[in-house]
Amino acid sequence: MKTFIRNLVLITIGIIVLLYLLDFVYTKVYQNATPRNKTQYILSLEEGTDIDYVFLGSSRTENFIMPSIIKSATKKEAINLGTQGARLDDMTVFLKLLIGQKIKIKRLFIQVDYIYNFESSSDIVRAQALPYIRSNSILKSYMKRVDSSYIKNYYVPFYRYATNDYRLGFREFFASAFSKKTKIDFKDGFVPLYNVIKKGEEHAAGLPEQIIKSNKNILEIEALCRVNNIEVNYFCSPYCSGLISNNYLSKLNEKLPNFKDFSRVIKDDSLFHNCSHLNLDGAKAFTNHLITAFNL
Repeated sequence: MKTFIRNLVLITIGIIVLLYLLDFVYTKVYQNATPRNKTQYILSLEEGTDIDYVFLGSSRTENFIMPSIIKSATKKEAINLGTQGARLDDMTVFLKLLIGQKIKIKRLFIQVDYIYNFESSSDIVRAQALPYIRSNSILKSYMKRVDSSYIKNYYVPFYRYATNDYRLGFREFFASAFSKKTKIDFKDGFVPLYNVIKKGEEHAAGLPEQIIKSNKNILEIEALCRVNNIEVNYFCSPYCSGLISNNYLSKLNEKLPNFKDFSRVIKDDSLFHNCSHLNLDGAKAFTNHLITAFNL
């Protein structure tokens, strides 16, 4: 019996040590790897970097705005930090990280549509933040506020990686450890789509009928921009011709300062990947329109 208990204790201690070791190795790899997501990229930026134009949003920024065209036309530095599935809470965190890195931003552009109705964060950005919850005070505070498993993720060794295997598991760890390149050029941030909207899918997008009174994240973004002398502009990216708007964007215009509604500026449905997303040709057309509309 004593031998059994001793072996059980030794096995338990061995497992705990192994979990701490795995947690340490995974964390070091993710924190020092070549960036594979936009949270990593922001944290890799050199302190004091000047960026004239920063674009924040969901995939309706990531797939829509081409900084390469903006740089060519304006001779200004621009970056697309749009992230699939991101909400305004995530954009607020990205802005805080940029400010924390002492990035000097001249103008900030935030894409807003139906996401105004959401004050919560996205699963994708929460997963991107996990490797940094013990080392970055901004992400620690963010996760403490939004992560229902924060205590376990923070204190239980390797739990954060084991329970987020899809985004932080062995495949991603291996790719990060060996600096496997992604399809995204993070210095630019644009991700192209190539399909053309299928016939009959022109009415696949609709905006809400109701809008919330206010979004706390917008208020925080406004405050951060005032303190840091950043000009902030809001816009809605294009939708296809079949969009059911429900007068939502008119209501949104009443909520947001410096808001521009670009939902109808791309008239040709062949420039759409689907009703909510432009394809590459559409992104080129929209980026050029945006340069003129915002006088970049």
